Amino acid sequence: MARLLDPSADLAARLPLLEARARFVDLIRRFFRRRRFLEVDAPLLVPAAGMEPHLDPFEVRGWATGRRAFLPTSPEFYLKRLLAAGVGRCFSLGPAFRDEPPSRSHSPEFLMLEWYRAGKDHGALVHDCGALLKEMGLRFLPGGVLVHPRGRCDLRAGVERVPLSMAFQRWVGEDWRNLESAEDWRTLARRHGAGADGGWSPNDAFSYLMVARVEPALAESPRPVVLEGFPAFQAALARLDSGDPRVSLRFELYVAGVEIANAYTELTDGEEQRRRYEAFRAERLAAGMTPHPPDPAFFEAVDRLADCAGIALGADRLLALLLGETVPRVRHG
Repeated sequence: MARLLDPSADLAARLPLLEARARFVDLIRRFFRRRRFLEVDAPLLVPAAGMEPHLDPFEVRGWATGRRAFLPTSPEFYLKRLLAAGVGRCFSLGPAFRDEPPSRSHSPEFLMLEWYRAGKDHGALVHDCGALLKEMGLRFLPGGVLVHPRGRCDLRAGVERVPLSMAFQRWVGEDWRNLESAEDWRTLARRHGAGADGGWSPNDAFSYLMVARVEPALAESPRPVVLEGFPAFQAALARLDSGDPRVSLRFELYVAGVEIANAYTELTDGEEQRRRYEAFRAERLAAGMTPHPPDPAFFEAVDRLADCAGIALGADRLLALLLGETVPRVRHG
């Protein structure tokens, strides 16, 4: 939906899209208000914009004061502070910013929907996703069915939950939990056509295999799919499975093979969160990249978090699908 933000585009051509987007935003707000979520306007100038190694924020400085701040890559840090203060359920619908090359699937500025439930795990968010997709499908699509180049996806039919280990066995030929080293990951990626040299990390190989093998297969699913149970190295802010620490309690939501959301049962151990931050900081430094600054208020909030779950959904990407725009598969993390 980046062309909505293009000031050089013809207004008359953009007007139907702008009207559809306004209706879409209104429907989202009504959906969450009916479920007694508190809407929050998260700040747009923040002291730290994330911690994941693949996220690059925009930095801004005041002309008069010289003060330094960042534009948020997500409202997550702020919303978790609200949860730690006692808010039971909340959502934010607003702009997020990531310094990456613009494309049909990524815009440096985009609309993000993020919501949290205290006292729940990520399973509750799966039900939210199914209900939200059903409502949006019925409002925007004939019969609630998305017709796309690879088939049909019925948004009324609920969400299919698929363990990622099973998806890898089916479409990659190996349960990822059997991979014990970085070289194991590289070998598997090479088997599927990657030029995975010794510099490839497990995360690089994982992302390649998702784009090359798993996501194309998901495009043929007749209904939305949740892939759950990701490798621990993909758990920047997610809790690990107490029964199998190789697995993070994380899921991704796909519609017609396009990833539109990322969800966690949230990490509530502040000390572990600090350790992960330091590991990500070291990773960026080793790659010659500027590390993300720490956010002490966020770490302190994680120390006080009770059990909770949260999800970030690319609202513009979902709207693009609903309006019949093809969204290429591009994975960043």
